[in-house]
Amino acid sequence: MTQQPQTYRRSQIILHWIVFAAIWVQWLFNEPMKRTIEAMQTGATPAGNDMTMAWVHVAFGSTIFFAVIARLYLRFRFGAPGHAPGTSPMQATIATVVHWALYCALIGMVITGGMTWNGVADLGYMHWLLNIVLFALITAHAAAAIFNQFVRKDGTLAQMIPVLRK
Repeated sequence: MTQQPQTYRRSQIILHWIVFAAIWVQWLFNEPMKRTIEAMQTGATPAGNDMTMAWVHVAFGSTIFFAVIARLYLRFRFGAPGHAPGTSPMQATIATVVHWALYCALIGMVITGGMTWNGVADLGYMHWLLNIVLFALITAHAAAAIFNQFVRKDGTLAQMIPVLRK
């Protein structure tokens, strides 16, 4: 990377929204996954459509993993836009920490979920804790983007929603 880009690449934006959508699917299919894991751990047969919904959860978890790895590759290869003009050093630091924490939490979720699903280790409690952390990080990330876009009017949200660009 020779210089910092002014905008995200189209592929970075698409991957961002794929991860966003996949996380919502994960939250929707959380309960069937928990019931399926409990059934598998006790030697019982998962009830109803729980196993199907569990496989949906696994598929979307895998999608998140590959999309995050691709996003990290693109970030290292092509960079990401800097913070908006007028961003204080403290705000910039917080934004950077939240972004990297999101990547770590997402990868941690996939690892703990995959290890539990495959019977390598029962990391369900850690997976649950990471889910809480992820929810808090997403809330902070979204709130900051909305605040910056509509209160500070600095174009932050428009970086990931090109139709908002002027």
